[in-house]
Amino acid sequence: MSNALAAAEFRPDSVAVSPVDVVVGDEDPTALFSTLGVELPLLTRAARTVDGGTVWACEVEPGYPATDLWQRVRAVYEHTGLWPVLLGIIDASLSAPGDQQIAVAAEQDGRAWLEHARAEGPRDEEGPCGDDDPILESTYVLTEEDRDNEGFDWANAWIAVDEYPEAHRLALVPAPHPWLVPHLLHWSGARDFDLNGTDHATMLRRWAGHWGAELLALREYDLVVRVGNPPQADNEALTVAVEQFLYAPNTVYKAWGSLDELKMRVPKPLWIFLW
Repeated sequence: MSNALAAAEFRPDSVAVSPVDVVVGDEDPTALFSTLGVELPLLTRAARTVDGGTVWACEVEPGYPATDLWQRVRAVYEHTGLWPVLLGIIDASLSAPGDQQIAVAAEQDGRAWLEHARAEGPRDEEGPCGDDDPILESTYVLTEEDRDNEGFDWANAWIAVDEYPEAHRLALVPAPHPWLVPHLLHWSGARDFDLNGTDHATMLRRWAGHWGAELLALREYDLVVRVGNPPQADNEALTVAVEQFLYAPNTVYKAWGSLDELKMRVPKPLWIFLW
């Protein structure tokens, strides 16, 4: 058996893509979306981003109506600059203070973040854990079934695991990059682990560059991403599982129970992080 945490080699972050222009100011964007072929339910002002932008939100029917609307809004993101996020019960976790800079989040390096987290050692919500924790040992080798995503529907997977209060709202967040959204919302869903919105943006930026990860949903203590090109190679899947564990330890401690169980799910196009 090998300690995957110690053995993982984190490759450099990839180059970020160009930002998208946010074309909507403080006005209701319903008409703009209509011209793009997307009809929205009644929108209300839900919050302000850390840089003063207006976050719009609408009620959505949980399940397939919610994921369908998410996909339609996401399809025109490049024309609006408004990124869709499905929300659960997280109002208490949104508290944009208005004094953070986007540049701070954009300049963070994901590999450096991971190396720092590894040096500090694994922890749960109660504090540091031992480096010899057996959940960090890895012997599992990916199978063809693990890699087989033919017929995999991320919406089905999302709905199947949505055991918390359902994602009943869709937020439209003005964001030049989707990975900036937790920073822009000052999302505090991982406060028990001393993570802030900038930490979330750092890791989402890394995974967006390497694997095409896109933020799908935020709830009180978990974050969900849709992944366009998840890793399929065994060594890459294990390294990404280590990265996910360092970022969101309860994904292992409270959900899957071991690093190998998490590794089995890394090749799938939907990643769920718990704190």
